[in-house]
Amino acid sequence: MVPNPKESDKSSAQEYSDLERRIVKASQLLMNPPEVDVGTAPNEIVYQDGKMRLLHYLPVVDEPHPVPLLIIYALINKPYILDLQPNKSVIRKLLSAGFDVYMIDWGTPTDVDRYLNLDDYVNWYIDDVVDFIRMRHDLDSITVFGYCMGGTLSVMYTGIHPEKVRNFILMAAPLDFEADQGLLKKWSRPEYFDADELVETVGNVPGEFLNFGFLLLDPVNNLYSKYLKFIDKVDDEKFVSMFFRMEKWINDGIPLAGEAYREFIKKCYQQNLLVKNRFTINGHKVKLDNIRMPLLSIVAEYDHLVPKESSMSFNDLVPSRDKKMIMFPTGHIGLSVSSATHAKMWPGVIEWLAKRSYIKEPKAKTTKTKNKTKKKTKKKGKK
Repeated sequence: MVPNPKESDKSSAQEYSDLERRIVKASQLLMNPPEVDVGTAPNEIVYQDGKMRLLHYLPVVDEPHPVPLLIIYALINKPYILDLQPNKSVIRKLLSAGFDVYMIDWGTPTDVDRYLNLDDYVNWYIDDVVDFIRMRHDLDSITVFGYCMGGTLSVMYTGIHPEKVRNFILMAAPLDFEADQGLLKKWSRPEYFDADELVETVGNVPGEFLNFGFLLLDPVNNLYSKYLKFIDKVDDEKFVSMFFRMEKWINDGIPLAGEAYREFIKKCYQQNLLVKNRFTINGHKVKLDNIRMPLLSIVAEYDHLVPKESSMSFNDLVPSRDKKMIMFPTGHIGLSVSSATHAKMWPGVIEWLAKRSYIKEPKAKTTKTKNKTKKKTKKKGKK
């Protein structure tokens, strides 16, 4: 059958008109973004120290698993990526599975916080939070779940305070910075980047500076392709809603305390001291040999921010006899928000943790550990 040229011209005109309409609609939405709700799982602030708040999510089952779960997120961006949308919320999925969930919200550092260092975050904030949860539940140890840079901080904490960690979960955690051959590693090499000069110049490292670096890890997708997809799907209300939730989170970055940034770049990215078992915080060694509790490592196969190689070797470096690694074909943020991970990966994570979240022995009355590695008389940046 010979095509009718007039019908083809009419079809092309309709397609062009529809494309023009979608471009206009997309442009108007991008210039005037709709309001979106994020982090909506009901919670209460149960502990606070300075800008740091501990959120306790209200259980949705009558009898939660007896071992509570503490989520430690990165010092950059905000933790509501784990509760971005009700039907794609890691927090809600854990609550529905019967876990008692806590999460640290680090707050937004100001100039007074520029001297907060890794000792403050690990041996002050995290340790105080863990002690608070232990005493609240009358337990000796809890489950610690570290995501992204929060996973690195969690390894530091667990290597110093292993007796307080019953189960240990790491997700997309940068750990082996020599195996990591991603762009962040290359940009951070000491011959190219002087962390001392940056911190001495700006104090806290601006969130915009960090975010722009992350965007450049995948510039075609982050600065071009995603907008073409947005135009293509601008009539899909669910897609548009999720798009603007992600945009809100991406552009909701926070500064990073200068001293913590300096230490992290020099000791991790440039010297790789953690996996070499030479990392010390305030004179206390982070001992990988202390990580003997059940360990689950979750790795994103297509992670541009934390290349899989940076996380994959960690299980082989610790003596835990109960350890597992899950690698899923998604990206760094996809571990939290993609439909596939919620359908196929998280049920396995929940099953693993549920088997290890019961109490074998009677509850032991605990008291707050006295041998803190921090200096109580010299709190920094807590105003």
